[in-house]
Amino acid sequence: MTTRLIRIVYCSWSDFKKEEWKLAKDHLELDSCPGKTLGELFDLEFRQAPTSEPLLCDLEVMVKAKIESAYRSVQVPCIVEHAGLVLEGYEGQSFPGGLTQPMWDSLGAERFVDCCSVLTKRAIARAIVGYCDGMNIETFVGETKGILCNVPRGKRDFYWDPVFCPDEGSGKTYAEIVKDDRSGLLDKLKISQSMRALKKFLEYRLTNQANLFPTY
Repeated sequence: MTTRLIRIVYCSWSDFKKEEWKLAKDHLELDSCPGKTLGELFDLEFRQAPTSEPLLCDLEVMVKAKIESAYRSVQVPCIVEHAGLVLEGYEGQSFPGGLTQPMWDSLGAERFVDCCSVLTKRAIARAIVGYCDGMNIETFVGETKGILCNVPRGKRDFYWDPVFCPDEGSGKTYAEIVKDDRSGLLDKLKISQSMRALKKFLEYRLTNQANLFPTY
């Protein structure tokens, strides 16, 4: 008997997210469903829907605003995701959190690290997936702890991947782990804050709404 896939609309403009899901769906599993890959349970449909989000340190507040705007755009249950770095010792302020990307874009890799290292060398990579079914909003947090290296290492041009060195990465930055090949990207996904947040959502979707199969 063929299992009917649970369809999920993922509002994202990122080609990296599509690339990551294409690999994850064939190789990663949920803890609750050993022996079944993500792709045997879920079908993610990526949509380039317009969204809006406030520029705030608090990633959860940002994501709640983002998913509200995404739902207004697509008018079906959907998810969004946003990630940032939170410096150790500044977890309460979630700094820089949602401001990580504009800081990175404005300062560049070296100056970003210089500014952050004045405060601490350690950081938490935090991702939040937001889900809206039209009535309720739920958020799911994934985290990976690590350090900020002094100089960028690795070639993958995906925001702060060249400067974040996860504790589980054997001394390599995310960019060095990826190495521009599929096996490296899969190694990253196994410890990625974004995949951890997504898998928490997928567990929730499977447990709480497994019998709902949208026709969109």
